[in-house]
Amino acid sequence: MIGCSSFTLESQDNKHFLSRTMDFQIEMAEQILFIPRNKEIGIAHSNEETIETSYACLGMGAMEEGHPVLFDGINEKGLMGATLYFPGYADYSENIKKNQKGISPDMVIPTVLTQASNLEEIIDFFDKKFVIINDTNPTLGLTPPLHFIFSDSSGQSLIIEPRQGGLSIIKDSIGVMTNSPDYQWHETNLRNYLSFTPNQKESIELLGKTLKPFSQGSGTFGFPGDFTPPSRFVRTAYLKNYAEKPSNELAAITLCHHILESVSIPKGIVITEHGASDFTCYSAYMCSETLSYYFSTYGNQRIRKISLSESLKNEKEFKNFPIVNEEDILELN
Repeated sequence: MIGCSSFTLESQDNKHFLSRTMDFQIEMAEQILFIPRNKEIGIAHSNEETIETSYACLGMGAMEEGHPVLFDGINEKGLMGATLYFPGYADYSENIKKNQKGISPDMVIPTVLTQASNLEEIIDFFDKKFVIINDTNPTLGLTPPLHFIFSDSSGQSLIIEPRQGGLSIIKDSIGVMTNSPDYQWHETNLRNYLSFTPNQKESIELLGKTLKPFSQGSGTFGFPGDFTPPSRFVRTAYLKNYAEKPSNELAAITLCHHILESVSIPKGIVITEHGASDFTCYSAYMCSETLSYYFSTYGNQRIRKISLSESLKNEKEFKNFPIVNEEDILELN
C-alpha cells in the first residue's frame, strides 16, 4: 500500500461509484471475502474485542487469525469504503475512553461496513463508539499507517485521517484520495495546476512568426506524470473533473478503469528503499445502487464482478471467492 489512488464518480442515471488501486510489494488480490450478518468478528489484534455484524458486506481481503480484514468493500446498504497508505502522518490513539471500543487500523473497513448504513452513521460511530488505536498487525509486524475514504448512494464522500491531536473527518472533499501528505495539502496543491485544460492552446504571433501547438493535448503540457502521491492526486482529480459523464453503470465502470490506469504502476517502475518493487496489485470499482464489486488484477485485466445478491446476503457463514490472476486471452481464431 505504498501507493494507492481512489476517487468517487456519478453516472448520468444517478448511480454512484467508489474506485481504488491497491499498490503494494506483494500480491494482495487473492480472494473476495464475504462477511455475513449476525456474526462475531474481531476488531483488534492485541485483544479479544469483538462486535456482532449488523450488515453483510464483501470486498478484497483475507482472514487474520480467524477474523476478517478487508482492504476495501461494499455493504448491503450501499456504503463503500477503502483504506490507503498514509506514512509519516497517521497517528493513532493510545487511550480508549469509557464506552468506546478500539479498532486496529487494518480492521476499520470491515468494522465500519458491518455497522454503518451511511456516512452520517460513520461520523456518529467515531464520535461516540469507536477509536482507531495503535495496534500491530501480526503478519506485517507493524502498525500500518492508514487513512480511509467512504462513500454511499448520496454521492458524497467522507475522508478519515488519524492525525496527531485526533481524528480528522473531512466531509466536503472533492472525492479524491491518494497517500501522504494529508488531504488538505493535496487539495491546496491543486492550485498549482489551474492552467491545465482539455482544450487545445491557440496559435500565437511571436517575432513575426505564427506558432501553432503540436498536434493535440497542448492544454495538458507539463502535466505531472510521475507516481508520487501528489502527482497521482492531480491526475485523478483532473480526469474525474473533465472526463465525459458516463451514461450508465457499465460506462461508469469503463471510465473508472481508464482513470485508474493513468495511475497504475507496472512492476519495476517504483522501487522502494528496501529494493522491493511496488506495483498495482488490483483495481476495484464499486457501485452503491446495485451493490456490485468489480475488479481487475495485475495478472488478469479482465474486469470481473461479484454482487451482494439476495442469496449471498442471506448466507450465514464467511465465504471466500478465490481470484485467478492469470490472463485469460479471448482468442478469435
